[in-house]
Amino acid sequence: MARQSSHSVHSTAACRAYVGEATPAAGEYHCDDFKWEDLRQEAEALLSARKAHHQDGRGAAKVSQPSDPQYNLKLASKPVHSDLPQQQQQRQQNEHIIHPEYDKGCWEAFHARDNATARFYKERRYLLLEFSCLTISQPPQHFVEIGCGCGSSLLPVLKANPTCTVTGTDLSHTAVDMFKRAAAKAGIATHRFTGYAADSTQADAVGAAKPDLQGLADAALLVFTLAAVTPEEMPAMLHTAFQALRPGGVLLIRDHGLYDLTHLRLPPEQQVADKLYRRLDGTTCYFFTTEDLQTKAENAGFVTRECKYACTNLLNRKKQINMKRVFVHGVFERPHAAASNRENT
Repeated sequence: MARQSSHSVHSTAACRAYVGEATPAAGEYHCDDFKWEDLRQEAEALLSARKAHHQDGRGAAKVSQPSDPQYNLKLASKPVHSDLPQQQQQRQQNEHIIHPEYDKGCWEAFHARDNATARFYKERRYLLLEFSCLTISQPPQHFVEIGCGCGSSLLPVLKANPTCTVTGTDLSHTAVDMFKRAAAKAGIATHRFTGYAADSTQADAVGAAKPDLQGLADAALLVFTLAAVTPEEMPAMLHTAFQALRPGGVLLIRDHGLYDLTHLRLPPEQQVADKLYRRLDGTTCYFFTTEDLQTKAENAGFVTRECKYACTNLLNRKKQINMKRVFVHGVFERPHAAASNRENT
């Protein structure tokens, strides 16, 4: 994919390297190729027309189910009562589709099946340009990533910042193993990285696994991770990040933005709640507005330093299609105790 002209460039060569492969550093970072507000009106008209087209004769939106037969059995075990009003039937059906424990199993299945060779994700080299604090080498920094996957975010940091240490945690044992193997293959000294499986949406699960690492991180990353859980689970994940940081440490978020191309390509029957969709492999995806992300972070105790859309034009050269990608970018600080107390008085 090629990037089209940008109004804001932090100084990308096309990213070709998958996790664990040798690759040069990113040359550019694009975030302001177009304005989100300009996209909004067009996107809302498209989504409204598509939703109306997919409604059935009774006026209720059809809801699809993942192709996983185990999931269909789960849904079948919770019947929707036909004697209820139509809107209540629809709401009940949507509620049945959201099963956190099933979601977590789907992520493990994804890494074991679709990402088994770590060829699904490329290294996110642009993060070093998007979040300059990841390049601080003196004093040595410690970074934590919640939802590290196979290491697509942490590996570029380890390669570019030779003094830093990192901790990666993910609910998928398979993903964590892939991250550690890739780091070792890249020649990263073993004392510089650690990884373990834990569910960051469960109270104290991450801290209990590595209590000596709590409250020490200079920065915590949530990269396309917060959107992978339900809105009800997001406060717990943000609390986990808060507890991992030292006072003054920062939470770095890059995630799916509302009206991103991925959002617009999802059919309405895969929507299970407001801004929440289920992919056909069973995993869920939420699409943020900046206001939504900021509110959730501040409710978890963070102070907002940056929160904005990152809008990027990508050109599919083969098909000559311009793709408008929308992400949310956030930098949130864990305040020092005195500052936190002042803000709460």
